[in-house]
Amino acid sequence: MPEQIGTPIDALVIYRRGQTHPNLHAFSWQMRRYDVSRTNLVHAEREGETTYLIYAVSAGQDHFELRLDTRLGRWTLEERDVGR
Repeated sequence: MPEQIGTPIDALVIYRRGQTHPNLHAFSWQMRRYDVSRTNLVHAEREGETTYLIYAVSAGQDHFELRLDTRLGRWTLEERDVGR
């Protein structure tokens, strides 16, 4: 069952010319680095004038949902689902 987190995190991303969103390679949460093994989905959501990019990613057997505030450049870990 997914665990709701809602915590700011640090993210390692690469911006490539011509792409619609940055490529998420890794992120840090609770003093641990998670290397993204697969990006399952990226979609945009708007709240007022702010656009958020929502990433559904896998790091090994675990699955995460992260949110990028494109106006402020801040990343948040929204949800974690631990693989079994």
